[in-house]
Amino acid sequence: MQKETVANIVGALARAVTDAIENDIAMTGHGAAGAAALVHLSKYRGERINDLRVPLELSHPGCVRLVDRLEERKLVARSDASDRRAVAVELTAGGAAAARAALRRRRRTLARALAVLSPRELQVLGALASKVLTGLVRDEPEALRVCRLCDYRVCPEGVCPVGIALDAATVRTHRHSN
Repeated sequence: MQKETVANIVGALARAVTDAIENDIAMTGHGAAGAAALVHLSKYRGERINDLRVPLELSHPGCVRLVDRLEERKLVARSDASDRRAVAVELTAGGAAAARAALRRRRRTLARALAVLSPRELQVLGALASKVLTGLVRDEPEALRVCRLCDYRVCPEGVCPVGIALDAATVRTHRHSN
């Protein structure tokens, strides 16, 4: 197969998987950004709004509005601070349950997509995908964006494959919090 053909297939696969995940996660009723915020906060407890905006690719005001909506739905609670961008955001019990539901939906979507592969093919795909990811992710903000909906509990030996390309001492994606 020609390189351009493979690239085209990989691009279509990436889009199809992304669309399927986003569609399934949207069924949680929190939208893609809301679900990503909840999943991210399940990994990074007490994240500041200013830091939360990075993996979500939102402006400061956009992230504040998203946190407002999640707070209205009693999914998050924020600490008291005069600067709303510096406020720490914590999941409520409902928010933690919503994050788990989003991860379950993502896991089911991926299981459906990968069901056509044999165990050996899955191993090969995993190794190749990890290799491609390490070549794509160049810095911590990019790693956080790529992993915003990841389930770190299933990372091999607690090490995020996306973070392998980065300095493990400085990349938060390597520090899993459960």
